[in-house]
Amino acid sequence: MSPREAIVVIANPASGRGRGAKLIPRVAEALTTLGVPHEIAISDGPDRMEPLARRAAEEGARIVAALGGDGTAGVVANGLVGTDTALAVLPGGTGDDFAKTVATGDLDAAIEMLADPHVEPIDIVRVSTDDVDRHFVNIAGAGFDSEVTETANAMRLRLGPTGTYIVSVVRTLRKFRPATFMISVDGVDDTVEAMLVVLGNGRMYGGGMKVCPDASLTDGKLEICVVEAMSTGAFLRAFPRVFRGTHVDHPKVRMLRGARVELNADRDVKVYADGERVGRLPAVFAVVPGALRVVTRREGSP
Repeated sequence: MSPREAIVVIANPASGRGRGAKLIPRVAEALTTLGVPHEIAISDGPDRMEPLARRAAEEGARIVAALGGDGTAGVVANGLVGTDTALAVLPGGTGDDFAKTVATGDLDAAIEMLADPHVEPIDIVRVSTDDVDRHFVNIAGAGFDSEVTETANAMRLRLGPTGTYIVSVVRTLRKFRPATFMISVDGVDDTVEAMLVVLGNGRMYGGGMKVCPDASLTDGKLEICVVEAMSTGAFLRAFPRVFRGTHVDHPKVRMLRGARVELNADRDVKVYADGERVGRLPAVFAVVPGALRVVTRREGSP
C-alpha cells in the first residue's frame, strides 16, 4: 500500500512503560474494522520516530498518527513541521495530556476520529539551546519542574500519572534549591528567584495539572507560569491548587504571556519539553503560529 492514500501509525512500544506495545494490535484491528487504509510503523528506538514521520510525509501520507504518550507526539510532530501531513494522537502513554487537549484522551474515540478526520492548524514552539534546536507541542519547563520529571522518569514504582508525579514532587523537594532566573518576554526583561518557569502552548501536563489554564494552541502566544521561591511547607500547601488551575491567584505565582521568551539562570538548570529532556539553559522559546496540522475534535477549538 502506498502511504499516499494511507494513514501511517508510528507506534512507540516503550510508551507508558510498555503499554504502547500492547496497544498496537488493538489499533491495527480497529482501523481495519473501520475500513481505514493504514500502515503501522513500529519504532525500534526514540531516535527513529522523527525520521519515520518525516519519510511518511515525504511519501505523501495525509495523516501520521503517533501511538504513545506526550513525548511520542512531540517527537513525531518534529518530523511533520513544515509539511501538509497532519498529526493524529492515539493516547498510549502515562498522562496523555496533549491528547486530551487536542482531541480526546480515549484511545477508541481517537481511532474512530481517523475514519472521518477533522484537521485544523495549531501553533508549535521552537526551543533553542546551545546544543539543541527542536520543537514542542505542549509544555516545556525549567527548574523544579524539570527535576521532578527526571525523578519521575527514574522511578521504578509506577503509581499512575498523578501519583507518580506527586511522589516525585516530594522526593525532589528534599534536595531542591531555587535559582535566579533571567527571563525576557517579548523584549521585557526581569530577574526573579524562582522554583520553576513553565511555558505552555497547551494547558496541562503531569496527568491533568492545569499549570497554564488559559493557554491556547492557536493564539500565537505562550502562557508562562513563574513560581517564585518559597519554603517547602508553603510549596506543598499551594501545590494541590494546580489541579484546579487556581494556583494562578497565589501571591508567589506570576502568569505572563508572550510569543518569544529568552530564559537563563544563575546555575545549571535543565529544560524539558513534552516530557523529554531538551538541554540546559540558556534557551530561547519562540511560537511558530499555525505550523502543524492536527486531527482534532469538531466541536470547539484545540
